[in-house]
Amino acid sequence: MKNYCVSTLFHIHIPILILALSPALLVDLRAAEMKTVDDFRSAAAKANAVLTIPDWEQTPEAVDAAMKDAISKANAALDQVGAQDLSKVSLKSTIVALDDLTYEASIAANKATIIKETNTSETMRTAAENAVKLFQDWVVGIDYREDVYKAMKAFAGTHPKLSGEDKKLFDETMRDYRRAVWICLTRNARGSKSCASNWRS
Repeated sequence: MKNYCVSTLFHIHIPILILALSPALLVDLRAAEMKTVDDFRSAAAKANAVLTIPDWEQTPEAVDAAMKDAISKANAALDQVGAQDLSKVSLKSTIVALDDLTYEASIAANKATIIKETNTSETMRTAAENAVKLFQDWVVGIDYREDVYKAMKAFAGTHPKLSGEDKKLFDETMRDYRRAVWICLTRNARGSKSCASNWRS
């Protein structure tokens, strides 16, 4: 974007003689400003982040498979959260684990979103749109997994003394669950069987 702006400014403000030299100047500017991923890795490391180039799916089948694989791995992680001993729950085994697994799945969803919005192939865009819908439905379903909810509630019952980012993550997660439970109980009151009644416990 910066290079295009430079070219535009030359076109408006610089005489025709100098304008004729602007392509060479533009190439020099691009060469001087061009950076690789390695140039930014040190900055990423300071932020406790890993910088990599994403491996983009090239076919509709690959888009679909990538999303389903991400959800499958996340479901396996959810199973572990829900199967743990409720008397030994911790922040890491509940709140952080849930945040980590949803983050990993969201990477595939974010890639699908970009493909949906930018790919020139209609079949690729359609596959990506379906992948995003699949992810959205899956995310909503997390709130209604009783085993996972019980693990979260068990940890909340320990009344942990948290601060900073840990407290923020804990508060936001439990807020989302309170909202989900309220919706669930409201549906039960209206005669819907979509939510389990033992969420009251």
